[in-house]
Amino acid sequence: MSWHGISTVARLELRQRARASKWVVVLAIWFAVIALVSVLSYLALNDPDARSGAAMYDVVIFFVLGLGMLVVPSLTATSINGDREHGVLATLQTTLLTSADLVLGKLLAAWAISGAFLVTALPFLAWAWVEGGVSVGRILLAVVVLLLVLAVVCALGLMFSTLTARPVASAVLTYLALGALVFGTVIGFGLSAFLVNKEETVRVYGIPNDFFDQNEPTYDANGNFVPGAERVPTKADCVEHDETRNVTHTERIWWMLPLNPFVVVADAAPSEPPANPDQGMGFTPMRWISEGSRAARVGETTELRQECWVDGPAGQQPVDPNAAAAKDAAVWPFGLVFLLLAGGGATAVAERRLRTPIRRLPNGTRIA
Repeated sequence: MSWHGISTVARLELRQRARASKWVVVLAIWFAVIALVSVLSYLALNDPDARSGAAMYDVVIFFVLGLGMLVVPSLTATSINGDREHGVLATLQTTLLTSADLVLGKLLAAWAISGAFLVTALPFLAWAWVEGGVSVGRILLAVVVLLLVLAVVCALGLMFSTLTARPVASAVLTYLALGALVFGTVIGFGLSAFLVNKEETVRVYGIPNDFFDQNEPTYDANGNFVPGAERVPTKADCVEHDETRNVTHTERIWWMLPLNPFVVVADAAPSEPPANPDQGMGFTPMRWISEGSRAARVGETTELRQECWVDGPAGQQPVDPNAAAAKDAAVWPFGLVFLLLAGGGATAVAERRLRTPIRRLPNGTRIA
C-alpha cells in the first residue's frame, strides 16, 4: 500500500465520474434543492422571536445528511462489482496496485465527491450564521462530523460492493444497513422502553395528592360553584412525600440512540439556546434530538424530585435536576466512535475481499 497507488486509483475514479455529465446535473439539482429549502425556511421563520438563523442551520444540516445518505451510497455500492462486471477490476489487479490501494483509492474518491456535495451547502450555512442563533464553531464541528459520517456511508457501500456479485444487490444491502441505523435504532429504543418501565416508589418534594382531595371545588345543591371554598396551593404546602409512579429507565437502553447518524450529528453541534429564556426556541430539530438523547442517557433521577411547581419568594420555579445533569451527558462521542469502527471494519472487509489470488468467486462472475 502506498499513497501513490491510492491517489492513482482516486484520480481514475474522479476522472471517470467527471466524464459522466449526469454528476454535474445531480450537483446542480442538489444545490437548487438546498437553496429552495433554505429560502423557504427563511421565509417561514423570518421572525426575531423564532430565531430563523438557528432554524435554517438545523434544516440545512439535516437536509444535507438526509440527501447524502440517499445519494452517497450510489458512489460506492456499485464500485467494485460494477468494475468486475465490466472486466475492469481484473485489469487493475494485474498491476502493482495492492488491494488496499484499490479500496482506499475508491473510498477517497467517493468521499471527495460527497465532500463536494457538502461544500455546496456552505453558503447557506453562512447565511444561517448571519441570521444569528448559531456560532462558527458549531457550524465547523457539524461539518466535520457530517464529513466523517458520510465517509462511513461510503465505506459501508464499498464493503457490500465486494460481498455481492450484482450491483443491484449491493445497493439494496447498503440502503437496508443505513435504514437499520436510522430507523431501526429509533424503533428499537421505542419498543425497548416498554421493557424497562415499571412501577416504583419515588420521593417527591411538591404538593401531595391529598391536598387537592381536601380542597376540591364545592358546589351547592343546585350545582352552582361556591367560590372561596377551595384554597390555591402555595410554596408552604410543598412537603416531601412518597408516590408510586411508572418509571422508565432509559439509562439502560440509551446506547441505541448514538448508533443513529442523525443523533450523532444533532448532538455534536446543536443550535445554541436563546440568550433570553423567554425567547422562543423556534424550529430547531437538532436541539430537540440532542436534548432528548441526553435526557435518555441520564434517565429519571433517583434523588429527591423537585416538583414544587408554584412560585417561590422571588417568583422562580425550581430547577429540574434531570435537565441540569443532561446538559453534560453528551452521546455523540459514543456514536461517532461506533460509526468510525463500523467504517473501519467495512473497509477491512472490502480490502480482504479484493486480495489476489482469488480462490473462489460466485457462479457467473466475470473475471476479465
